[in-house]
Amino acid sequence: MKMDGAEIRKVSEEALEQLAAALEQGKSETLKRYLAVMAKFTHYSLGNQILIARQKPEATRVAGYRAWQRLGRRVRRGERGIRILAPIVRRCKDEEDEEETVVAFRGACVFDISQTDGEPLDSWAAVEGDPGEWITRLRAYTASLGIELKYEHRLGGAIGVSQGGTILLKADLALPEQFSALVHELAHEMLHQGDGDRPASKVVRELEAEAVAFVVSHAIGLDAMDSSRDYIHLYDGDKQTLLRSLERIRRTAVTIINGINPSATSEVRAA
Repeated sequence: MKMDGAEIRKVSEEALEQLAAALEQGKSETLKRYLAVMAKFTHYSLGNQILIARQKPEATRVAGYRAWQRLGRRVRRGERGIRILAPIVRRCKDEEDEEETVVAFRGACVFDISQTDGEPLDSWAAVEGDPGEWITRLRAYTASLGIELKYEHRLGGAIGVSQGGTILLKADLALPEQFSALVHELAHEMLHQGDGDRPASKVVRELEAEAVAFVVSHAIGLDAMDSSRDYIHLYDGDKQTLLRSLERIRRTAVTIINGINPSATSEVRAA
């Protein structure tokens, strides 16, 4: 597939109009269910995160035996628990307030989702489709900008990280997810690294990067609407925030599409 300058601008504008309309509809039911499930997982301290990582480095989502039962899953027979430290809390109540004080710690066991069977958990909406040769072109374009691309098996829960001259991607991403994530991090590199016009708000930065990822993914035929809308809503982004950054998003998306477009012989202007 090849696109000329007029087609690139048209595709970008149509994609942004679709994204704005989707954001106006609010959080998707998939995102609501996903957040409801995530709220049931404990946020572990740094010390316990280290203990989990040492005992089961591949762990992605952990919970106690009974917590998994409440989520409709059961720990398989013979699975070895991951040992962590659970606080023992003493509650003190006076006439107005109730305070909780950690007085000691005890050993406890948790299990990773890979050690359980049962009902599937509601998951994040995925990018669908086949990026084909576009993923190779995107990697080459990233390298042409002097940005190093590395793949890591563990990124602390993230699927991609922009480090200013280096992009890290999770190694086991499916190709459509990899394409979208790479565009997202590339947008961070182009818009939010260095001494340029970097928005102070994380909400704006994440919205801009994900909107660029959506436009470019849409341009090559991937279905990223649900994934991008949910990601932006997760950071409390909305249509109004999108519209305020519209020109920055459009300009960056057009630049990337132009960079990976085999028929582009000269820069396609976003204006």
